Amino acid sequence: MQAGEACGGCGSSEKWVLHTIRQRGSYRRICTDCVLKNHPSLFCPLCLVVFDKESSPLPPLSDRLMCLHCSTIAHRSCAGSSPSFLCPPCSNPSFAFFDPTPKRAIDLELAKALLAAARIAATSIHKAAAAARVDAERRVKEAAFARKKAREALDGIAFLFVAKETSKKPLRLTPNGVEGGKNATNGLLSLSAAAAQRSAHASED
Repeated sequence: MQAGEACGGCGSSEKWVLHTIRQRGSYRRICTDCVLKNHPSLFCPLCLVVFDKESSPLPPLSDRLMCLHCSTIAHRSCAGSSPSFLCPPCSNPSFAFFDPTPKRAIDLELAKALLAAARIAATSIHKAAAAARVDAERRVKEAAFARKKAREALDGIAFLFVAKETSKKPLRLTPNGVEGGKNATNGLLSLSAAAAQRSAHASED
């Protein structure tokens, strides 16, 4: 952790390690203790094992205990068979999962808490990256569709412009019809007009 950087959860600037995590659509830098306290349903607060579908799946209903005050889930084998289970933070407001002091070295319990918080943070960032990738792909498709619609609109404007300019030009006879002008005709009318012009020239001669 950088000197003076405060935890985004508890606000303490004395935490020596912060984790980057995504919560409620934004990224935060919070300490190990805040990571664990903000994700009570993702790990057992007693053995500090993070629930994972592959290695450590969520225990079945018959093998789990729920805290009476929060959404914490604990292994029944860790908490015993007490029907009134309270997780450590709920039973003791001053409890901290990770609070090393100069007098306390990083022992096994603190190491397990640090590892659990790191795994939760990594999973959070992984999910955020996957969501960002899906969103980026959606935006690419939307941009491609918008470009297509814009191209079609430009083609339509170009067609109208050409049609307007063409309507201002004098009539011109072609084998396929009369081109130019607002009263363009089909091939039959063009041939009739051409025959009429030939007759007029013959009379003059």
